[in-house]
Amino acid sequence: MKSRIALLVPASILVFAAAASAQLRSGTVELNPFGGWLFGGEIAHVNDFNEFDRHTHVDVSDDAAYGGRIGYNFTSMFQLEAEYSHTDTNFVLRLDNAADQTLGDLKVDYFMSYATFNFGHRRVVPFFTIGAGAANLVPNVAGTLSDSEVRFTTAAGGGVKVFLCPWFAFRFDGRLYETYLGDHSHVLCDNNGFCNTRTWLPNVTTTGGFLFAF
Repeated sequence: MKSRIALLVPASILVFAAAASAQLRSGTVELNPFGGWLFGGEIAHVNDFNEFDRHTHVDVSDDAAYGGRIGYNFTSMFQLEAEYSHTDTNFVLRLDNAADQTLGDLKVDYFMSYATFNFGHRRVVPFFTIGAGAANLVPNVAGTLSDSEVRFTTAAGGGVKVFLCPWFAFRFDGRLYETYLGDHSHVLCDNNGFCNTRTWLPNVTTTGGFLFAF
């Protein structure tokens, strides 16, 4: 019995050392399905012509977000990633001293590319990411011009990868998207100009998911 215990101790140490050794390996591909929450930003400022100098705001409602990422590790510290993320959300009219009103639906699809920088290569790996791409905005608002629009988008964020073994981890991520709407966007406004869209739409996501490395 003592001899078995004596053999198990160093074997356990070796297994732990292998699991705690380099988790991020150059030349590997990472797949990351994820789900989480989108916190919507302001999309328009509305002037109410029926009441003098009354201003309200149209925001993107908070809602669920999900998608996937695929990345390639050129080194244990530098990675290029592609991301797709989808959210079915709403336009919400924020009124003073009144309940919020839902104006219509909005589908947001992000198609992004990132440069990701990993800090460390053991069990817990923090990272920073920055990228650019496009957002496909599909609004559905009654009585307005609701054309689908593809808009340039930038993003930055960070998070942590928690490896259970070199090929499997949990990934937790937060990032800020800034989507360029332009000065004459028709995502929400009608021909009479009852609202002015913001030049940039900020949305924030917090997500978590699995990571498979091979």
